[in-house]
Amino acid sequence: MTEYLFENNAESNLSSEIGTANTTIGVTAGDGALFPSPGSGEGFYILVEEGSDSEWMLCTGRSTDTLTVTRNASPSSFTTSATVDLKMNATILESFFQKGSNQTASADPTGTAANYTGEEILDSTHDIWYKHVTGTTWKAMTPTS
Repeated sequence: MTEYLFENNAESNLSSEIGTANTTIGVTAGDGALFPSPGSGEGFYILVEEGSDSEWMLCTGRSTDTLTVTRNASPSSFTTSATVDLKMNATILESFFQKGSNQTASADPTGTAANYTGEEILDSTHDIWYKHVTGTTWKAMTPTS
């Protein structure tokens, strides 16, 4: 699973046209620094747009002003006037855990694995909230009323 990276106001233009087979794209000289530098297992989504054409690409690497991207199943060609913006999209949002109803337990959950770091569970027998810290470690919090 990709760990998504974010940066505010990361936008540029293509430095040269790209065809449907390109998996590296250049942005305007100096603008590469506006974008994150993904490591192993990391990435960010960019939206390349020109007129009514657009394409989401997953960027998995950056070297100066060159982005390494994974293209979608129907890639488009773009000219140097195309914009390149780091944007939030549905794929990223769907990767986040969502808390629906609170989970409950009948005792201290220490020793059990959490669904995600920072998860909160209510020990309903003793009315104590626990917050996941790491591994199978949980920390008791002051109960709320």
